[in-house]
Amino acid sequence: MPRKGHRNPDTVEKQRRCLDLRRAGVTYDVIAEQVGYSNAGAAYNAVRSALRATLQEPANEVRELEVDRLDRLERALWPAALNGDQGAIDRILRISERRARLLGLDAPTKQEVEVTAYQGGTDIDKEVQRLADALHRTSHRSPLPVEDGTGTT
Repeated sequence: MPRKGHRNPDTVEKQRRCLDLRRAGVTYDVIAEQVGYSNAGAAYNAVRSALRATLQEPANEVRELEVDRLDRLERALWPAALNGDQGAIDRILRISERRARLLGLDAPTKQEVEVTAYQGGTDIDKEVQRLADALHRTSHRSPLPVEDGTGTT
């Protein structure tokens, strides 16, 4: 059984084959048949896993490289910080903060959010309703007399 964080080589190879076939324009049904998955959904999931791994592996390498750089900088500043150099101490604290953000070590911060919901009843809504009611009332009345230009109706 593979260790946590390590992918089974057989699974990786099947996913790679699925991804290659999909890149070539092969349908998921055909991929499932050719690679040995039970259905198109399983082939789709294999392609998605392969894509995630393809993107995740370079990100992990860059993250490791960045952590190594931070470690080296911290080691270089450590003796000065231990001797009380305030600038070195401040830089080490900033390096530590950066490392924590990069690795996701900080606990999530609690945020307070205020939401205002309008349920109608604003002055504009009331005025629109008043005008709509007035139009409705006038449309149900008998037509107003219209002058014919001779002074009579």
